[in-house]
Amino acid sequence: MELMFPWAIYVGIPVLVLIPFLMFRKKDRYKKGKKAANTSYVEETPLYKRLVFRYRVLTFLSMFCLWIAIAIGFLMLSRPAKVDTITEEIRNRDIFLCMDISSSVDQLNYELCDELEQVVRGLKGERFGISIFNARSVILVPLTTDYEYVIETLHQLKESFAAGIQSGDYSPYSWEDPEFYQTFYYKFEGTFSDYGSSLIGDGLASCLFSFRDLEENPDRARVIVFSTDNQLNGVPLVTVERAAELCEEHDVDIFAIAPDNVVDEDYFARSIEGAGGTYYRVTEPNAVENLIADIEATETSILEIKETRVTENPEKFFVWILLFAGLHMLFGRLARR
Repeated sequence: MELMFPWAIYVGIPVLVLIPFLMFRKKDRYKKGKKAANTSYVEETPLYKRLVFRYRVLTFLSMFCLWIAIAIGFLMLSRPAKVDTITEEIRNRDIFLCMDISSSVDQLNYELCDELEQVVRGLKGERFGISIFNARSVILVPLTTDYEYVIETLHQLKESFAAGIQSGDYSPYSWEDPEFYQTFYYKFEGTFSDYGSSLIGDGLASCLFSFRDLEENPDRARVIVFSTDNQLNGVPLVTVERAAELCEEHDVDIFAIAPDNVVDEDYFARSIEGAGGTYYRVTEPNAVENLIADIEATETSILEIKETRVTENPEKFFVWILLFAGLHMLFGRLARR
């Protein structure tokens, strides 16, 4: 137990020592009353002695309760608290999910979200973020350790990708359902532009520079899970090859995966692997599972975070003050009867 404001005790002790002298100092008994002669007979009666004794006891108890209430008040003002220093181990790693939300990648993205949910549930201190792109990039989830929020967003994406898969037959009844319409377009919000679509390199580069303290903390392990069909439609500011090189320059590992209809697969694979990344062909057996296993196997350093927790319970002091203040008033009223 520690005192947050010990000065309150230093001030309170002299005050508490002084209070009894002020309360019980001898007073002029005739100052406010009228003098009476020949009272010795009355003072010797048992009734008078009993009433005087009762008055003195009740007065003492009243003043004592007031003294206790003031003492507790000073103690409460000093803020006694329990201070604990807790050391936690967290993993020094950031993971960003970067997804091309083209409809041709819906099935792959759906599987990724499903598998990554289990990865997120097993994280212990790592930060996780979600970036989606088409012509523009949108950060759905900035890097965070709020895993429930990440999982909730993954669920919303899964529903949107499932709606995209379902809309393949363009059933008229589906589009007339407002809920289906809203779910389907969830993944597209904020990603459209007049400059084209599926700007692959821009999406990867944008995700790279969404890592916090990228320059200030180069030792932190960073991973991008990158899904795209590499079907470029427009003129990007950054090519896939250059975006991958930027990731390599900042020591960011890329785990890229593409559906079976990937465009110019050789170029895409060379761009990723040439920058030290890993490319997974979805046509290979257990491609998604292998990608997840490799992510979990990435090296992470362990950081020890010391946290000081201060626990205070001022309520109990307040209750005791109310109790003794109430007793002070009760004894004082009984003494005046």
